[in-house]
Amino acid sequence: MNASQIPDIRIVDDNAKPWRTDGAYVLYWMTTNRRLRSNFALQHAVWLAEQHGVPLVILEALRLDYQWASPRLHQFIIQGMRDNAQRAEGTPGVTYFPYVESAAGDGKGLLRTLSQNAVGVVTDYFPCFFVPRMVAAAAKKLDVRLQSVDANGVMPLQATDRVYTTAASFRRFLHKTILDHVLPLPERAPLAALSSMAYALDLSNTTRWPYADF
Repeated sequence: MNASQIPDIRIVDDNAKPWRTDGAYVLYWMTTNRRLRSNFALQHAVWLAEQHGVPLVILEALRLDYQWASPRLHQFIIQGMRDNAQRAEGTPGVTYFPYVESAAGDGKGLLRTLSQNAVGVVTDYFPCFFVPRMVAAAAKKLDVRLQSVDANGVMPLQATDRVYTTAASFRRFLHKTILDHVLPLPERAPLAALSSMAYALDLSNTTRWPYADF
């Protein structure tokens, strides 16, 4: 069990870069688990921020140039970003940074820029679609530790090293192992664990990437 009360099997070190001990914040790069509740990845980022005595920055970005991108899907994501912005507003110790590209490629460099003042970066573990390539590329470019945390469901995705070709065989596997993974549950409101101290964050180096206007 990790000190953040998250099973070790859910946490992946994407690089071996050091933590920045004099960093100004912990950065949570929200990519697939786009929620501020019951989210192991966010919970781990909050724990790191508390351990280092710094605030949390949540980056939720929407890029335009990926396979199957569509206005319908983007509208759904943007509505969720608006809800996240409302939930995060006024929460002590957290800065929520929503960014939506206005043209393909405009977001390039934002993650690396934010990471330059960060203790480290936490992101979502999701081994599908373009996400593994995106995270692997970021892991090479960032100068600090990047960790991915699995918050996809009750069963950790790395709990098995084989592919089950039928639902029946997978069910048998679940019946034998699921009780090992039911607990602990993610905290329902992980942001509540952040310190109530007010922080003044300098994000002036991100003016190229304006906050999304909802």
